[in-house]
Amino acid sequence: MLILIYPFNLSLFMRRVHGGKDLIEKFAKDRSFSNISEFAEFLHEVEPKRSKNAWRSAIQRWMKEGNSPFKDKEEYHAVINERTKVYHDEAADKYLVVMEAIDGFYVVEGEKHRAMKKAYSEAGGNLTIEEMAREFEMPPAWVSEYVRVNKWTHGMQPFTDKEIEGNTIDDLVDEILAMRKIEIIKKAEGKRWRQVEKDAMKYNYFNETVKKDFLEIAQKWKPASVKRTKTQKEGDFAVVLSPTDLHFGKYGWVDEVGQSYDLEEARHRVLTKTEELLKRLPSKPERFYVGVGSDWFHVDNDVGTTTKGTAQDMAATPAQILMEGCDLARQHIDLLRTVSDVELIFMGGNHDRHTSIMLMMYLDAYYKDCEDVNVVVSPEIRQYVTYGNNLIGFTHGDGKVMNKLNALMAHEERSAWGKTSHKLWFHGHLHHQQMREAGGCLIIQLPSLAGEDRYHSRNGYVMAKAGLSAYIIDKEEGLIGSLFAPVVHE
Repeated sequence: MLILIYPFNLSLFMRRVHGGKDLIEKFAKDRSFSNISEFAEFLHEVEPKRSKNAWRSAIQRWMKEGNSPFKDKEEYHAVINERTKVYHDEAADKYLVVMEAIDGFYVVEGEKHRAMKKAYSEAGGNLTIEEMAREFEMPPAWVSEYVRVNKWTHGMQPFTDKEIEGNTIDDLVDEILAMRKIEIIKKAEGKRWRQVEKDAMKYNYFNETVKKDFLEIAQKWKPASVKRTKTQKEGDFAVVLSPTDLHFGKYGWVDEVGQSYDLEEARHRVLTKTEELLKRLPSKPERFYVGVGSDWFHVDNDVGTTTKGTAQDMAATPAQILMEGCDLARQHIDLLRTVSDVELIFMGGNHDRHTSIMLMMYLDAYYKDCEDVNVVVSPEIRQYVTYGNNLIGFTHGDGKVMNKLNALMAHEERSAWGKTSHKLWFHGHLHHQQMREAGGCLIIQLPSLAGEDRYHSRNGYVMAKAGLSAYIIDKEEGLIGSLFAPVVHE
């Protein structure tokens, strides 16, 4: 029997390590991890102030510096040689695959290995190398070599020999049918991904010119220190407080739509309503979760249109909207910092798909060395965080998959789905509050702080109650309450 021995320094559990890099390097030396997700989950247990997504991002940045947490184990060298490039440790249910890309062998959990084989097979998904890389969080070059060493083809049968031996024919047929259902969902998502890539090509010029200079300036700025307000003892809860659908830059003329909405009014609503909610909190939360984007900006380019090209009434020039909108986001975050730590999560909207990415990168550059702000840098359309016994999803709310959020969460976060009791989704887009349950998930539609413009007034979309909500999530019991700060017209 092959036994894995993982040295571990228990004393590290007794203290907090800020920054993350020291902790990553320590455990990369002391332990063996089969993949980035496994490493991130372990670090989250050691230092729960950072989410698993945040740890995953930190590990990826560390690996870009030429580091790797995947170490060779002496216990395996006796069975690995030039002729044996794939070895299955049945006792530990781990696959060891000799790979030139890492100059050693890659250790993969048996469950993941079997899932990869199914996904690559025609019957189980027929994924490309690039799709496999995204699905299993591996560099494409690693996936390519892993497939080659295992001698996999798309036309192979999707099961390992052990799976065939341990299951009936009916069981295997049922599993293939289940895989086909998942494939249907993936194909629907594939169409959306191709549109994202198309949009990214349009954004490329801006990405390589204006953005570069903008971020260089942001990196030179230093976040102001904030003084924490004196509150009661920190509670075992977090707060989701995301001013989605602000539509900063929208213009509404009071004589035409019944109320005035411009840059100054938007700024006033964000800051005053945030202050109101902070005063109403029962005690200090462990952290705030804040969605970045989700139609924070009203337009997405220099010609004043949405991402898809719909012209909008603007209260200022696109450049002014971008610059002042970024500054307002910083002011909003600094308000939250006076109470507790803040974690920022991307929620790209249909009005600001690209400028919201810009905002996320701006905030990441600005708060780079700030210990109480963590930015999860990822353009994924759906984002997930795990907080205690809660799995929380964030997305803008447009598109044709809104009735499948529960299924997508169960598929995309399989491990966390099984380990948590409470599943919550937060989204915007429709500008009014709503809460419903579907397939084991509590789906919460966030309100909007935005005023009206000609489009909304002419079409009668004026009955939603504008305001800002805060949702209190207990670490063990899930959602236990919410607060609402309405916009009041005098």
